[in-house]
Amino acid sequence: MANVNGAILVARALEQAGVGPIFTLSGNQILPVYDAGLDTGLRFIDGRHETAVAHMADAWGRLTGRPGVCLVTAGPGHTNALTGLLTAQLAESPMLLLSGGSSLGQDGMGGFQEIDQVAAARPLCKASWRATSAAELPALMARAWRTALDGTPGPVHLTLPVDVLQQTVDDATVPMPQDGAWLPLPAPAADDGITQAVALLADASRPLVLGSPSAWRGEAGVQLRALLDTINAPGFAIESPRGLTDPGLHGVSAQFPRADVVLLLGPQDFAAGFTSERALGTARFIQVMPTAAQLGKNRAVAVGLVGDAATVLEQLVTAARTRTWAASGWRAELEAAQHEGLQRFADAERADTVPIHPLRLATAVRDLLDDGDSVAVDGGEFSQWARWALGAGRFTTLLNGKLGGIGPAIPFAIAAKVARPARRCVAFLGDGTFGFHGLELDTAVRFNLPLVVVVGNDAGWAAERHRQRQLYGPDRVVASDLLPTRYDRVAEALGCHAEHVEHPEQLRPALERAFTSGKPACINVAIASVQSPSATQ
Repeated sequence: MANVNGAILVARALEQAGVGPIFTLSGNQILPVYDAGLDTGLRFIDGRHETAVAHMADAWGRLTGRPGVCLVTAGPGHTNALTGLLTAQLAESPMLLLSGGSSLGQDGMGGFQEIDQVAAARPLCKASWRATSAAELPALMARAWRTALDGTPGPVHLTLPVDVLQQTVDDATVPMPQDGAWLPLPAPAADDGITQAVALLADASRPLVLGSPSAWRGEAGVQLRALLDTINAPGFAIESPRGLTDPGLHGVSAQFPRADVVLLLGPQDFAAGFTSERALGTARFIQVMPTAAQLGKNRAVAVGLVGDAATVLEQLVTAARTRTWAASGWRAELEAAQHEGLQRFADAERADTVPIHPLRLATAVRDLLDDGDSVAVDGGEFSQWARWALGAGRFTTLLNGKLGGIGPAIPFAIAAKVARPARRCVAFLGDGTFGFHGLELDTAVRFNLPLVVVVGNDAGWAAERHRQRQLYGPDRVVASDLLPTRYDRVAEALGCHAEHVEHPEQLRPALERAFTSGKPACINVAIASVQSPSATQ
């Protein structure tokens, strides 16, 4: 009889799933998984904070379509990771948060780091479980993996008590899951609903397609683009904390109330303007969601399609191709509106003022990137200017997401460079944001990941500073000012290539040196404190 412990079964299960790198921060309760992972060839990328490694796993899920795995220790390790868990949930990113846990055998005794981790995680993800025996681990891992991919993708949590990881069982009595157990189950919509939806779109003069984050990724994204081309309709991603006023849309949402039919792939939440008449006019609605209970929350729908986005979109494409679609100028109208909106800040793109206008900085970076390069965009005013400069569609962009938190850009960029090493990778963040996960540049150095971090430094929390001045007056600004700290010197001390820029003519040479340095790089740029382009939309 050969005995194996629970940690070995976890490692085997991850190997069978085809897991990518495991983003992690060490702790006593997860050491058994590290030890087992050495024998199964798992790759570990260890960061400096649990929130950061959760963000890395989120980015991996978005980029690859396969669950990103985050492994953290119990107690504070788990609670630190929860912001990353909820960020992934609202970004519809497949992710698996594996947390070590206090000993199952000490439940109720006041054990070390004994908290209800499952209850803490449950409202923030698709499902949350705790293993209770080593023998159930392979099947439970497969269930978690599939759940992360089923329906609308999202994160799943699993607590692994340390004594369950150490528990031994007879290897012969624990079968590994069948390969199909890891795969999501297609969920098609009813055929009559597909027929009704296509008929409604065919009768529309100004159809509009709005897709939540996961609708634009992977197979769903392929089918969505095919549908737009087939029916000659405009489509936009709704994935930003600014919702329909996302700077990357360049003000085109002002035209959305003119639509007569809206196909919405995703929830009727704040990012979609709650589907109010003010945001989307009097259009008739087609909505796609995984369950019937999620349809029509804020506005009645003409057609509700229950199923997963990729399968439903394939059904819609197939049905649409049986028809002849009349040419329409509506798509061109919205493209023209976006182009006109883009001219609004054209002068700022070329401005040679000092301090440097944030759009001048973002444009300089954009002009050095190739189509398809990886871009991570954080929250805050500077990042909104970066979003304006970058637009939507040209780059592989990782946004801070609908949760609206700040801090994920550097972790996102690390995961992007791991997933797509041949592509240039840039993280845009403000000086306040650098304080969240700036030390993850140490992670980039240790793993030889030559990404470029661009810090727009206006010595403050600009969004809050501007808002306080507007609401309460210029003499009532509180907790919004910082020092003009040399974050480039912090990065240099960590082993990065680093430069400080104060004048526009220094931008391009400094950025070129950063991209060719072969090292992680940080460019700290003194910028003017300017309200984001969304502020006046």
